Amino acid sequence: MNITKKDTGELTATVKIEINEDDYRNPVNKTLRDYQRKANMPGFRPGKVPFGVINKMYGKGVLAEEVNKILSDSLAKYITDNKIDILGNPLPNTEKNQKIDFEHQTEFEFYFDIGISPKFDLNLSDEIKIDYYKIKVDDTVVDKYLIDLCKRHGKVTNPDKAGEGDVVYGEILQLDDSGNILEKGINNKTSIGLDYIKLKTVKNKFIGLTKGDKAVFNPLKATKSAIDTSTMLGISKEEAEKLDDDFQFTVEEISSVTPAAINKELFDKVYPHNNINDEKQLREKIKNDAIVSFATESERQFMNNTIKKLIEVSEIKIPDEFMKKWLLESNKDKITKEQLDTQYDNYSETFKWQLIENKILTDNKIEVKEEDIKNHIREYFIHQMPEKNKEAEERLNEIVNSIMQNKEEVKKIYDRLLENRLMYLFKTTLKLNDKNISYEEFVKLATKKN
Repeated sequence: MNITKKDTGELTATVKIEINEDDYRNPVNKTLRDYQRKANMPGFRPGKVPFGVINKMYGKGVLAEEVNKILSDSLAKYITDNKIDILGNPLPNTEKNQKIDFEHQTEFEFYFDIGISPKFDLNLSDEIKIDYYKIKVDDTVVDKYLIDLCKRHGKVTNPDKAGEGDVVYGEILQLDDSGNILEKGINNKTSIGLDYIKLKTVKNKFIGLTKGDKAVFNPLKATKSAIDTSTMLGISKEEAEKLDDDFQFTVEEISSVTPAAINKELFDKVYPHNNINDEKQLREKIKNDAIVSFATESERQFMNNTIKKLIEVSEIKIPDEFMKKWLLESNKDKITKEQLDTQYDNYSETFKWQLIENKILTDNKIEVKEEDIKNHIREYFIHQMPEKNKEAEERLNEIVNSIMQNKEEVKKIYDRLLENRLMYLFKTTLKLNDKNISYEEFVKLATKKN
């Protein structure tokens, strides 16, 4: 066997594997001898079928299987032995690989394309500045939360006509330039909250509509939000950003909410265990909850900002054309070339961050062990134990062991602990640029950045 590698680009190469008869003769013959010993054919005693007959019947299949095994094992070993840090998986080179004839060939050549991980430097220090947003919780925020609570616990009705604040349900269809329904265009059953329509001229089209009425509008211009548009149409945010077509919406149902009164009944529904007796106490509780919620959003945005900044300063380059081929090959029947071209920038950012994250974890010896996960579970449940005794400890161990059997839950905990450790590292090594900001400003900024 002979294996060689030829660079085809800065971060790509082709591996050539040559397999000859000496590489597969013995294992192929051994397998065929096993078949011969077990063969039971009319006209022959058990185990006495001539080797030539067995070879004619099974030789081609056994050879193909053994060559493929040698190919897979040798390629993996070559990459490991030569410490080649690859991206994705090796891909067969369809241009260089010839059709194999296992019946007549004795020597074989195979070619594989590989993408190679880039080498890069990354120094975490206070020279890297990251915006950290501190969201102000003022009366405006509390007012909005209170209005939402009243709506959430209000009475739902189905009026004949759509009015301010109502939600309309129905079918939305993409139109062509002539205003006709576009064949094979976007078609979705959706709901539209009239409060989410920012363009007044469009909102006025919906006010007063009844069941069966239609409205033609441009979703992206109406909502001024690619995220809201993508949700409305059932498409990706990236697709929504490039969409400039009109759509026809047909009303099938109208929903309206009469807000709940601010009284003891509402207090007990929203916070049944807090013994709230008046609006002042309710507003204070809302404010405290908002502070906790906003802190979480600030942390999430800080992490997003950090990821983007580290990708920027590391100046990582990856073999884009190879990665596109690998993505298409790995997601057959799940993504088209056109979809990949639209979404590839997001994939590229993800690949780059994975490389950066792995380097940070290695350089800073950050890891999450199984015991860390168990301790996290214990700490969560130990506060719920009424007593600290042997029976309670045994029960706690049972809970921990049970959750550890749930791979999906364990993965969530692992990711959370890992992110917490990265967050701590970033906060203690990078320069945080604190910015006080209102929630409305934060939402606009976060939507734009993300």
